[in-house]
Order: sequence, then C-alpha cells, then structure tokens
Amino acid sequence: MREYWVLSKLQLSSLFGINKILHMKNSPDKKQAKRSVYGLLAMVLALGYVSVFYSLTLASAFAQIGMLPTLLGMMAFATTMLIFMFSVFETKGVLFGFGDYDIVMSWPVGVRTVAASRVTSMYAYNFIYAALLLIPAGVIYAGMAHPEWWYYPLFILMTLLIPALPTIIGAMLGTVLTVATAKMKKRNIVNILGQMALVLAIMFFSFRMNTSITDPSSIQGSANAMQALVERAYPPAAWFQSALTNGSVFGVIGMFMLFAASISLLLLFIGKNFVAINSRIKSTPTGGTFVMRAQVRSGKVRALFRNELKRYFSSSLYVVNTAFGYVMLLAAGVFCLVRPGLIAEAFSIPELSAARSVIPFVLGWIVSMGATTASAISMEGKTLWIVKSMPVSARDWLTGKLMVSLALAVPAIFIGCTMVAAGTGADAMEWFWMYVVPLSYAVAFGVFGLWLNIRMPKLDWQGEAEVVKQSASVMVCVFAGMGAGAVPAVIAGLTQSPWVQPGTVIVMLMLALWMWHSLVKSGERKLLQLN
Repeated sequence: MREYWVLSKLQLSSLFGINKILHMKNSPDKKQAKRSVYGLLAMVLALGYVSVFYSLTLASAFAQIGMLPTLLGMMAFATTMLIFMFSVFETKGVLFGFGDYDIVMSWPVGVRTVAASRVTSMYAYNFIYAALLLIPAGVIYAGMAHPEWWYYPLFILMTLLIPALPTIIGAMLGTVLTVATAKMKKRNIVNILGQMALVLAIMFFSFRMNTSITDPSSIQGSANAMQALVERAYPPAAWFQSALTNGSVFGVIGMFMLFAASISLLLLFIGKNFVAINSRIKSTPTGGTFVMRAQVRSGKVRALFRNELKRYFSSSLYVVNTAFGYVMLLAAGVFCLVRPGLIAEAFSIPELSAARSVIPFVLGWIVSMGATTASAISMEGKTLWIVKSMPVSARDWLTGKLMVSLALAVPAIFIGCTMVAAGTGADAMEWFWMYVVPLSYAVAFGVFGLWLNIRMPKLDWQGEAEVVKQSASVMVCVFAGMGAGAVPAVIAGLTQSPWVQPGTVIVMLMLALWMWHSLVKSGERKLLQLN
C-alpha cells in the first residue's frame, strides 16, 4: 500500500508541475513551471465561468416550471460525456505507453501497484473536469432550492463517484483501439480515423438529443423531454439527481456499486494485462527492406515544414485534439447545406435575425480551436537538442511550425465557410467576412500559440497527452479563442454595426504582427533557454 501511495503522489505532483516549483533550485526553470501553473489556474477559472453561466441559464429556465432538480441530472450527463471522450484519448500516454515505463518497471514495485497508481492519476484528472462542471451546478441548486443539511456532504461524495463509469468505458475503448492498431504499419492513420469517428458519433448523438425535443415551443415540454432523454440515455445521471434531490437510497447505493464495480473491473483488467499491452505498444512494427531513392533538396523553411508535418501526423492524439475544430467547421457546413430551410426559418424569427452578423465570429472561434502551435514547441520534448544543433534560425524554426497550422486551417476554412455561406443564403458582403474573419483568427491564433508555448513550454513530458491535452499553453489558447470569438459576436449582435467585422480583423492582424515581431526578436534567446 505504501508503494501505491508513493507512486500516486509522484504522478499527481508531476502532472501539474508541483515538483518543479517545490524542489527546483534553478530560477528560470522554476519561473517557467510557475507560469504553467498560472496558466492552468486561468484555464480552471475560465472553464468554471462557462460552467456557472450555463448552470445559471438552465437553473433559471427550470426553476420557472418547477423542474430545478433536472439541472443536476443534465450536468451529470454532460460531465459523463466529457470524461468519456477524454478517457479514450488519454489511455495511451497515461495508462499505457508512458515515457518512463522502463524506469518505473525497474523499481521494486509490483505490476498491479504501478497499474493502480496510473488509474488513480487518470481518475484524479477526470475528477477535475467533474468538479468544474458539477460544483457550480450544485452550488446554484443549493442556493435556489435550499435543500436539507445532508445534501452538502452527499453532493461531495456523489461528485467523487460520478467519473467512475465513463473513465472505465473510455479506458477500455481506448485500450482496444490502441492494442488493435499497435502492430499496424499505418497505425497512426487508423487511430486518427477511429478517434475522429468517435468524436463525430458523440456530436451526432448530442445533436439527435437536442433535435428530439417533442415540443420545442414549450419550456415545460423541452424540460420533460430532456429529463426523459437523460434517464433513458444514462441512468446513473438520474441516480445522481434522485439521490441529491429526493434522498433516494437506491440512487446512493447504485452509485456506490457502480463505482466499486467499475474501478475493480478496470484494475483487474489493467493489472492482468499491463505488461503485455505496454510491450505490444512499445514494440515497433517491422517495415520493408530499405531502398535508397532519389533524394529531395529544398530550402530550410520548407524542410522544417515537411518535418513538422510528419511529426504532426505521427501522433493521433495531436491530430484529433487540434483537428476537432476543423471537423466542427465542416460539420457545420454540411448541416447548413442539408438543412437550409431550417436555417432560413430560424433567421426569419425577429429575435434571431441579428444572428447573421454573429456567424463569422462563431466560425473564427471554431478555427481558433484548431491551432496546432500551442503545443508545437512542447512536442519537441527531449529531442529539442537536435533543433538547437541545426544551422537554422529560430525564425525559420517557428515559421515551419506556423505553416503547419495554416496549411490545415486554410483549406478547412475555404471548404467549410463556403458551405456555411451557401446554406445560410449569405449576400456578397457576408460571403467576404465569412472568409476573412476566420482567416484572421487562423493567423492570429497560429502566432499566439507559438508566442504562448515558448513562454510556457512542457518539455519533460512522459506522454503526449500531457502536452496536447493538459498543458497550460493549450488551455489558455483554447479559452482565449472562446473570448476572442464571444466578445465581438456579442457586440455585433447587439449593435448590428458594419464596423465590427473589419475592426476585429484589424485587431487580430495587429496582434499577430506584434506577437510575431516579439517572437523573432527574442526567439534565439528563448530557444537557447529551453531545456
């Protein structure tokens, strides 16, 4: 048991950079670790703000019709879906295939102890998402419903239990996907396609849930339909709701049994197959006989761009986490083309007529989610010394990384925005801004990601999930994109001013120029300081 606690403590403290802050004596490295923690705190505050906003909105609507408890069930279901998706993507790098596997397995510690500590680390990270979504909802519900005293300790307990089932299902699915593709020569492509299919399936399921409301013109009908869908789609969310609102003993016992069964099954499965799965993942599939072909000569920037592009597509987690925004953009375009009548009907409603001016900023926000640069420097990891030893300038190195982000963004923007503009019946000026605004976001957030990542790098990662999903620079970039899309959208929707779009584009490009100048000016020095 002592070994388990020591391993869990080591993994949890390294997860958020706490070890560096507490034990590092090197001042620059300690400051770098502190900046990463500050970035994560900013992410927590931003996600907490979004959670409070949606919880307040739902609580106000449900309270009017006497269905306030539905808030807890809805947020429990949303938490489950989020944790499930993250668990699938975090399996490789957190449970299996982590960088220090050989070192950890050489310690005098049992295999099941190592496996249990990795499950604890994954569960702890998922609990953070659960707390950020459920605590605001629980506090708002308590403030409006004034429940009995037992609600408060029970809420804390139920919040601890809710991540169990989505964690095990996501981990199992992620394990199957990882093991099935481990020996394939094109395993990264298969992994990317499989994870993209999962994301699209979740989006489609969520869309079907939203469109299956029986009486959308009635708040009462919508709330009843939501409650029925939650109970039918995910009964534990209904148990969570009934335990907290009605004091249901069945709900509490059901959550306890679900937690115990899920964690026990996951530990049994992973403990039994831990070494075999890691060996399969770490073994490299043999390729064909090497044949020398014609060598290609190119300039430094082009060569760096091609190398960065290969590195990008070599990581399925990296691709899925960044390309998700472009998938959303293309899905929005397809929806607009398939359902143009529904779009036209929505715009004919007086309250929604102002939404046309908001569309470019929504598209810009979606594009900002696809910036690959927020983790591009951190992905160098322990191979950073190779970059430092190459006869290339920091400007060329950064340009190659920026080009990858733009090479992905520009085609997606032209295809997706063309479909959105055609499906919404946009006029000539609206067509223009539906291209220009998202393109300015792509440039600005491509540069912003580099500017941020070189100041908050995470080069000592043991798994790609630490960089792609858990690093401070990625979180700050994502939530900055939300703010950059929401602020001008609100202004455009309220004022209907024709100057919001050009003003936003000018601001985005000016910020991009300033950040790029800062990168070029201090790039060589900051590159040499990275270690």
